[in-house]
Amino acid sequence: MSAPTAEVPAARDAVLTPFSMLVGAKVGGSDGRPVGTIADVMMAAAEGRIVYVALSVGGVVGIGERLFAVPWSAFVVDPVGGALAVRFDAAALDGRPGFDKDEWPGAPDPAFEAS
Repeated sequence: MSAPTAEVPAARDAVLTPFSMLVGAKVGGSDGRPVGTIADVMMAAAEGRIVYVALSVGGVVGIGERLFAVPWSAFVVDPVGGALAVRFDAAALDGRPGFDKDEWPGAPDPAFEAS
């Protein structure tokens, strides 16, 4: 997977992308290397917007997994190629605890906000 770009030229005419493409998808980093997997997409239904994406990193069968609340603005989606990437690499998660699987946050982690 190559580094993410601001837009996907071949997808300009693609109007809709299903959530089902996102949940369970592998996510690459800005360096093209694997970062994690999408655990879920949290949205504010009344407002019709994605609040954050829960990014699952590490672990085996849910054990040792860390979850991160990453804002949607940190992602690049290529619906044509079926690729999903974030605008940072795996090193950005080093030493970060993430959030508890039993206590999901109401907002994304500001550390991942697009600069």
